Formats: sequence, structure tokens, C-alpha cells
Amino acid sequence: MEFLKVLSVVAFLASFCDALYYRTDTPCDFTGVSIDDEVLSRLITRLPEGLESGPEGLYMLFPGFEVGRQTFHGLSKLQKFGPTIPYCANGTRMVQADFFSDDDTHFWSPWKTCSGDEGRVVVRARFTRFTLQFRVVDSSALGVKLEFHRALPVTVQGVRLEVEGAGRVVRGVFEVLSMLLPSFVEELWMGQFFQNLHEGFHSMNEENAFM
Repeated sequence: MEFLKVLSVVAFLASFCDALYYRTDTPCDFTGVSIDDEVLSRLITRLPEGLESGPEGLYMLFPGFEVGRQTFHGLSKLQKFGPTIPYCANGTRMVQADFFSDDDTHFWSPWKTCSGDEGRVVVRARFTRFTLQFRVVDSSALGVKLEFHRALPVTVQGVRLEVEGAGRVVRGVFEVLSMLLPSFVEELWMGQFFQNLHEGFHSMNEENAFM
């Protein structure tokens, strides 16, 4: 009996894995559609760098300490993680793949104190993994057109907040904040990361170019 249970589980997993890959007898026809690592790599390298968000100028974070708008770097350096998976969703041809970022991806804001000291607050994560999903808009001899659908978080590790140009007191304040409020720093990172990722891809959707 136990052996039959094992066989049934193996059969289910095999059918599930097989369903992850496209077949031409599904409602979506992937005939002639070629989406390999090179296609997705070209897509990633077109993501804009130096995306800015937030109000213009400096604003008070707490008494005596002001910060400016955020600048995000490293989207074009995202790296692929695992296989590319084509699939069908309600009759629409889709493709998804996991990606990750490392220390090269970060965002920063300028800061200034009432005493005139200034520098940068930098937030980065050692490892951020996420899933990107795209619609297959068109396919021809020129290539394939992909339209960004959404990004789904998978995991994040080693989020840290760094203060550049600060004296011992200011660095100490931020080090304490990072230790006492790790979930806050992680939420700050994830919020900015996915906001800029969406903005970068949506600006590319408007171009609608072949890969």
C-alpha cells in the first residue's frame, strides 16, 4: 500500500512538472516562439539605471535630520536563476523566470543635518530573489515581443542600511535603528525594489520592441 502511495505521488509530480512546459496541443500555441536566456538577458540590460522617486529637494525625517529623494541603481545587472517556463493563462501565452540581485543593486538618498554635515543613506540586500512574469505579445522573424505582467517576491537576505559621510553619532543612530527594526529596513528595501522594478519595466512596455 505504501509503495502504491509513493508511485501515485511520483506520477503526480511528473505530470505537474510536465505541465510547466508548453505543448502545442494546449489552448496557447507557442509554435515558432523562441524564448531563451539570451532573450531575457537582453530584456534585463535594457532596464533603466538611476531611477529617482520621492519629492524634490530635502525633507525632514526627524528633527535636525533631512533626507532627499531616492535613487535606485542595479536593475540592469539582475541575473537569471533557474529555467525559463512558458505557460498558458486563460488563453494568453505567458513566460516566467526567476531572477536575483546582489550587492550591486541598491538605492540611496542624500542626507543633511542641522549642523551642516551631509552624506548618503544607502540601503542594499546581499540577496534578493523574485519571479518575473511576461505576456508573449508577438513573435516573428525579428524576434519576440514580451510585455511585463508582474513581479513576485521569493526571498530576501542580508538587508542592511549604511550611512556614508556621517560621524560616529549619526552612524550609531542608524546602526541601532537597523538592529531594533530589521523588519522595517526589509520592508523599506522590498517596497523600493519592486516599485522601481515595475517602473523600469513599464517604461520598456511603452517601447514595445522585439527582443
